[in-house]
Amino acid sequence: MKVSVIVPIYNVEEFIGQCARSLFSQDWEDSEFIFVDDGSPDRSVEIIQEILESFPKRISQVTILHQKNSGLPQARMTGLLHATGDYVIHVDSDDWVEPNYLSSLAGKAIETSADVVYCDFYKEYTTKPAKIYREEDVTPPDGPSAVRAMHKNHLKAYMWNKLIRRSLYRLDDIFVPIHSFHEDLIFQTQLLYDASLCVHIKEPLYHYRRKRGGALTSGHVFIHRRDSAENLLALYKALPKDGGPLTICGDDILWRAAKYCIKTFDFKLLSSCPEAVDILKNRIFTVWKTKEA
Repeated sequence: MKVSVIVPIYNVEEFIGQCARSLFSQDWEDSEFIFVDDGSPDRSVEIIQEILESFPKRISQVTILHQKNSGLPQARMTGLLHATGDYVIHVDSDDWVEPNYLSSLAGKAIETSADVVYCDFYKEYTTKPAKIYREEDVTPPDGPSAVRAMHKNHLKAYMWNKLIRRSLYRLDDIFVPIHSFHEDLIFQTQLLYDASLCVHIKEPLYHYRRKRGGALTSGHVFIHRRDSAENLLALYKALPKDGGPLTICGDDILWRAAKYCIKTFDFKLLSSCPEAVDILKNRIFTVWKTKEA
């Protein structure tokens, strides 16, 4: 079973060496590694090429694509358009993985015929010891339940701890996030819904680096929230209203977006979606009535 690993690259020369070595050292042989250079201004790509020389057996499995800087969602889409594996997983270029990262996930996919296999992970900090984050089991273990769990914050929406059958990526009609914030949640909402079986491996296999200045997801919180609101409202408008993920999480998408609009004082964006306004009114009224009672 072939696994496609997609790694967007932007301004990570300090960290890409550790990431690349951990990937090229995997004990799962049937793999392809697609690095997408998103117009990175530093030596990130050169470092990958230098490290690859120490892994000659991997050379034929590595593809490095180049594009103008377009942001994380588009970089992932570029990688997906070139992926040929049976399953796909995404890795952030400033993180690293355990040697059995791919073999454990792929092995479980083969054993169970699952569409999605997800694992626990380490949160890595610069000023304190790493912590293990344990994901919850999805019950029942199907796609709609996984989507519901994500939007209720019981399951993380990260792309990098989920091996997903490539056929779930319907690239012709998938909604691609406009911005890089909450883009994982937007992709996963669409992908996981159609999964027949989602299986959890109770083992931390991924090292997630937290609080790195200059990362793709760093910047001013105000801008993040505004971009997230725009992403979420665009997703709501793009998805079919009858059937599909909105039957599971439509209200949660609107509520999250409405909160971000309020926190960023973007009432124009909020008013562009009457459904979000209604959700906001209804939930505020419900909270007020509960307090009054």
